[in-house]
Amino acid sequence: MLKIGWSKKDISIEGPIAITGQFHQRISKGILDPNTLTALVIDGGSDMTIMVSADVVGLQDEIIFEIRDAVRQKNPEIPAEKILMNATHTHTSPRFARKTAYDKAPSDGIDIINPLDYRAFFVNQASDAVVEAYESRAEGSYAYGYGYAVVAHHRRPTYLDDLRLRDDAKYPPSLTVDKYARMYGKTNDPMFNEYEGNVDSSAYFLFTFDKDEKLTGAIVNVPCPSQLSEGEYVLSASYWHEFRELIKEKYGNIYILPQSSAAGDMSPRTLHCKSAMKRRFALKYGDEKIPDIIDMHEIFGRRDIACRIMSAFDEVYAWASKEKIKDAKIEHRVLNMELDAWKITEEQYKAAKEEYEFYSKQEFVNTGDKMADYKKNTGHGSVLGRYEAIINRYLNNSDYKTAEIHVVRIGDIAFASNPFELYLAFQHRIQARSPFVQTFIVQLAASTGVSGYLCTERAAENMGYSANIYSCAISPKGGATLVEETLKELQELYNK
Repeated sequence: MLKIGWSKKDISIEGPIAITGQFHQRISKGILDPNTLTALVIDGGSDMTIMVSADVVGLQDEIIFEIRDAVRQKNPEIPAEKILMNATHTHTSPRFARKTAYDKAPSDGIDIINPLDYRAFFVNQASDAVVEAYESRAEGSYAYGYGYAVVAHHRRPTYLDDLRLRDDAKYPPSLTVDKYARMYGKTNDPMFNEYEGNVDSSAYFLFTFDKDEKLTGAIVNVPCPSQLSEGEYVLSASYWHEFRELIKEKYGNIYILPQSSAAGDMSPRTLHCKSAMKRRFALKYGDEKIPDIIDMHEIFGRRDIACRIMSAFDEVYAWASKEKIKDAKIEHRVLNMELDAWKITEEQYKAAKEEYEFYSKQEFVNTGDKMADYKKNTGHGSVLGRYEAIINRYLNNSDYKTAEIHVVRIGDIAFASNPFELYLAFQHRIQARSPFVQTFIVQLAASTGVSGYLCTERAAENMGYSANIYSCAISPKGGATLVEETLKELQELYNK
């Protein structure tokens, strides 16, 4: 008999906390809706899995070390190494990173909470949630299935010409990140060709029940980051908030653990029908008043997405709940996988060094407008950090980088994690060849090593943000290795 436990925590914080997710640092002016952290434990007797989801932009800076250590201190019997923790990638979440390039900017007179104070709060909330989920384990069952919900759209338009050679190119060809592709590029451009890759409208679900077969929670896995709200100065979980509200209205206060499957080249934004979208929202939502602190079109887009996921939830739950599984083999493996690094060439190193020297001579602004200056100066700090990172990578060039990967079996289904913003093609390669009935991919999972984007060969040729040396620490060859090694582990779990 399986034992299942849940817990959730609010990880929002009042006050002027730094918000992550852009190339300048924003400071929170309030909480639009709660950032939530949810933990789930499924115990099969001989082994268990511990899954945690957090409404944050990412889980770098080795935060997972501190969370696992805190869990061990609070309850030593919990196998903390088996905490598979993922970020939903909301761009309106508090910062917990110890040090970033933003910190190069002067902050005198800026009222801002120390990120280390929030870090301590976040670690405590996360570890408490894991302990509570573990200690609340009780007999239960699960069901699973998949449906369809249009959430993601491709965000990399490609062009028939080399963008580096255009008259309006911002940088010389050796330094620009765009070539034949541009993240969020214009689709009404005369040289627009096509979107670089395909999309996936699948929505994967795992439902849990108590011993009386009452629904207690669900994992909801879609190939899309939750970044429809991404430039605001308020904390928010983006569209997962609206979805949780819809769930609460219909199913009560059950737990929802959201996961983003591979979505490095995906976005919840449409690019080629913006005028039609504005008309849709105007007619659908009318003159509804939206607070000035957030873009109304982003709120309406969030509602649309939440409704689509909700429809898929209802449809899948209706048939999947007919088969409640009370006993299943659980096995959770944690791997340190060596993946081929994206090495920096001498030419790239020299160019980055020249750029760093050029930008480092530019002084931070001081116009007297503290907040405007801070925004511009943290953006300048980001530029310096971008080139510093390339210089340091060259000086420490290595053939491989280590990533923490989790592979989990729950009966006839499997979960496979990675710490990247992983391009969708890699997910399809894994799912198409996996021996399991259904395989959930979980991106942006906390790792003790590398992170960043992981793009395909085609994307690397086209370049653009998310497919160049500034965005990727692992090469497309490393992505192929990730696929093959993950499939190897899945096959071994299946054979056992």
